[in-house]
Amino acid sequence: MRGKFYGNKAITIDSGGRVKLPSRYLKIIEKDFYGEELVIAYRKSDGIGYLVIIPERKWLEALEKINEMEGKSPVEKERLRRILNRNSDFVTLDKQGRFVIPKRLSEMAEVKSGDDAYLIGNGNFIELWNASKFDEYEEKGIVDDELIAGIFN
Repeated sequence: MRGKFYGNKAITIDSGGRVKLPSRYLKIIEKDFYGEELVIAYRKSDGIGYLVIIPERKWLEALEKINEMEGKSPVEKERLRRILNRNSDFVTLDKQGRFVIPKRLSEMAEVKSGDDAYLIGNGNFIELWNASKFDEYEEKGIVDDELIAGIFN
């Protein structure tokens, strides 16, 4: 079984618009032979934008799953691939485990040089949130505390 990304880390986007991944995330990428190529994709949850960081191989697997979707026409599948690819870009990790956030995606998700941000592991991918936007998201109380309690009981 492949490693999963979990946990979180408060970071600051450096002056070059780079993000340094925590060593625990880098170990998963290295251990599972994902390589240095990652895909960064823009997403929204309850109207608040953030970025998803996913190993390239996992991204390509996800795009393949679209082809296998039952009950979707070829046109619907094409639209889905188009939307996913329109709001994504490839990046490469440097030797220090850093990558530069593509400018367009940085602006969309409001994670720019000097901003405080959170890296949040979410299974097969890592989320990158502007810290104040994530705090706003969390304050909305999207996830019910009883639901969380039920998971661990």
